[in-house]
Amino acid sequence: DIVLAILIQRRYLSLSIVNVYEFVIDALADDAIKETVRSILSEEFPRNSKGIPLPSHRELLLNDLINLGATREQVLVSAESEVTRAMRLNSLEELVNCLHHEHRDIALLSFLRFWGEVLVSVEYSILWRRISERLCNGAEAGLPRSEFYYYHMIHDRRQSDINDESWLGGLTHSQELARHMVRLIQNEESLKKAMQVEERVSRLKYKFYDQFLNGSLQV
Repeated sequence: DIVLAILIQRRYLSLSIVNVYEFVIDALADDAIKETVRSILSEEFPRNSKGIPLPSHRELLLNDLINLGATREQVLVSAESEVTRAMRLNSLEELVNCLHHEHRDIALLSFLRFWGEVLVSVEYSILWRRISERLCNGAEAGLPRSEFYYYHMIHDRRQSDINDESWLGGLTHSQELARHMVRLIQNEESLKKAMQVEERVSRLKYKFYDQFLNGSLQV
C-alpha cells in the first residue's frame, strides 16, 4: 500500500515538528510572533479542562495509522528512509540559513508557515482523498474517525492570501502566522526573501514525495 508507506515515512517529519517550532521560537527577535508560535506549539500537547495532559498529536497520528490498517509494530519498526532523513536534516539546515539574513524573522516565519502549516494542509488534503473512506467507514453520522489528519488538514490550511483581511476572526494556524507576515513585509526585498524561502521549502517537500515515484518504498 503506497499511501500507507507515504504516511509511515511522513510520520518521521511529524516527529520533528516540535524541534522546528522550538528552534524558531529561540531564533525569533519579535516577541509578538514568539507568542503566536508558542500558542500553536502548545496545541501539540492538549489538556482537558482540569489541566490533565491528553494524548499528544503524535499519539493521535499513530492512532490514525492503526485505523488505516497499519499495526503498531509495523509503524514502529519501519525504518526512516535515506531520502526522508536527508529531507528532515535539510529542513533544519534551511532554518539555520534563515539566520544569515537581515530579514531573519521574515525568513523564519515564512519557513515555519509554509513547512509546518500551509504545505501540510495541502499534503493532507490530497492524501485525504485516498484515506477518508477508510477513516470514515463505520463512523457515526459520517464523521471521520481521524483525530490527526483531518484536524491538521483543516487547521493548517492557508484559506486566503496574506493581504486579505476578510478572514480576521476565527483563524487557522497559517492565518495566525500570516498576520505577522503582513506586518513584517514592508518592501520588495523582504517580500523576495519570503518567496525564496517558500520556494526552497517546496523543493524539500517534492524531494520527500519523489522517493515514492518508482514504487521502491512499500509496506
